[in-house]
Amino acid sequence: MAIPAAGRAQAPPEPLEIARILAAKYPVQPIMSYIPALSWSSSLRLSLLTKEARWHDKVATDIAPFLSEQTPAIAEPYRLTSLAGALAFADLAVTNGNSPGLILAQKVAAFMAPEAPGEAIRFTTGWTDDMFMASSLLSRVGGAYAPVVGNLLKTYAEKLQRPDGIFIHATDGPHAWGRGNGFALLGVTEALTYLPAGWPDRARVLEIYRRHVAALAKHQSDDGSWRQVVDEPSSYRELTVTAMTTAAMARGVRLGWIDRTTYEPIVYRGWGAVAARVNADGTVKDVCAGTGAQNSRDYYLNRPVVNGADDRGGAMALLAAIETAALRR
Repeated sequence: MAIPAAGRAQAPPEPLEIARILAAKYPVQPIMSYIPALSWSSSLRLSLLTKEARWHDKVATDIAPFLSEQTPAIAEPYRLTSLAGALAFADLAVTNGNSPGLILAQKVAAFMAPEAPGEAIRFTTGWTDDMFMASSLLSRVGGAYAPVVGNLLKTYAEKLQRPDGIFIHATDGPHAWGRGNGFALLGVTEALTYLPAGWPDRARVLEIYRRHVAALAKHQSDDGSWRQVVDEPSSYRELTVTAMTTAAMARGVRLGWIDRTTYEPIVYRGWGAVAARVNADGTVKDVCAGTGAQNSRDYYLNRPVVNGADDRGGAMALLAAIETAALRR
């Protein structure tokens, strides 16, 4: 579908072709984690967009050991990053009416939900990562968790969203880590996508989303990417924050949360930066390695960079490809 030319940048061609390359390759390790789950979720959407059953079938094969309980979906050590993998079970259930997938997703969500008074969610780190890990699953499995999601996102935003709209990673990691901003943005994006229109916290969470995307737009690099430390011009241009930001903005434009004229060109520049970091064989470039929270800014600036086959980078790039394709349609 052609994009109107007046004042708008053209998207790089064929996001679905890049999506096919990535869906064929990832996940390399089909473990219980948010990382393969993002690949599975996007592959299911790829199957719907292209009417190609192979992407759905690949996901169903990967997920089958969890649904049969051959591989436990809930296992020690309990971490939100692992439990969030159940988001793909919920998406499979929606795609093909797979009731075991929905039942298992609900079981994991109940295990994740708060138990103690004043507890936002179980197994928290206090990092922005929690915003995505919890919201991505709880928002999908039913409105009963809407108050939990709203409380979590509002509480974290109050602590971690700066006056300029950018998120710091944690109170003990007070720096604008790129992927940490991506986690925060995707967390609110998932809630706005899946929770009911009448959700009482929608207006506040939408405000958090809009402030964040407006701030991130100001830090987009000239090649369309975002940086490892968002507000540090000398920091390298990193794939996962670029993919997550592009995906969240694309969905916001498509669903009418943010102004199309303002943000569509930003999305397409972001997609161009993602596409430039995906090789023909599905390997990826400029991916920040796994990262905890540290008080030192140098810790974030000097995190190792992954170039090659990488489940995390591949999953994020696939998400950006799918959201860009959906927007173009």
